[in-house]
Amino acid sequence: MDYFQKAERKWDIRMDDAITVLLKKRNKDGSWNMQAAHPGKLHFVMEKAGKPSRWNTLRAMRVLKHLKINNYSQQK
Repeated sequence: MDYFQKAERKWDIRMDDAITVLLKKRNKDGSWNMQAAHPGKLHFVMEKAGKPSRWNTLRAMRVLKHLKINNYSQQK
């Protein structure tokens, strides 16, 4: 989905399922978790699997903002 916002693509009905999944995975505090760590040698650990991810949250919020989905910011 981040590709579509970077490429400035407009919303398309085929994106609907992906947006639904994206919104369901959002944490109560408005962040998104890192799903899993990639195997292999690491020089350093930036984020831990299963914990809130600054990078995933940034990407998700950019996508929702670009597609003008009104609830991209967490409702309190």
